[in-house]
Amino acid sequence: MILRTFFIVSLFMYTLYAYSSKAINAYAVAVYDANMNEENIQGVRKTKKDYNGLTYTKIYAFGDFFHMQPHAQIGSSLGILVRKRPIVKNGLHIGYEMIFKHLTVRSGYLEVYIGNELFDRSLYVK
Repeated sequence: MILRTFFIVSLFMYTLYAYSSKAINAYAVAVYDANMNEENIQGVRKTKKDYNGLTYTKIYAFGDFFHMQPHAQIGSSLGILVRKRPIVKNGLHIGYEMIFKHLTVRSGYLEVYIGNELFDRSLYVK
C-alpha cells in the first residue's frame, strides 16, 4: 500500500514538472513591412515608420519551451508563425529565431509571450 501511494505521488510530481518551461529570455529584434523592409528595434521605444496592415516581426527566444509555443502580438493582432530556425552556439541548441506574420496591424505595443508569461513589451508600433 505504501509503495503504491509512493508510486502515484511520484508519477503526479513527474507529470507536474514535465510540462514546465525553462524559458530564459525572449525579445523582439526587428519589424518588417509588407515589402520586407527591415527596421531594427533594439533599444528603441517607438518605430520610425507607420506599420498598418501586413507586418512581420523577428523574435529571438532562448531556453527550453517543451510544449509551450512562443507567440507575438502587436496591439490586438496575434502573429502567425511563418519561420522558425534554431540558434546554435558551440554545437548546442540554445534557442530559436522566429518570424511572425501580423495581418491586421493598426498600432499598439509589440508583446512577446511564452505560454502566459510576458517577456518583452518595450516597443510601440505606430
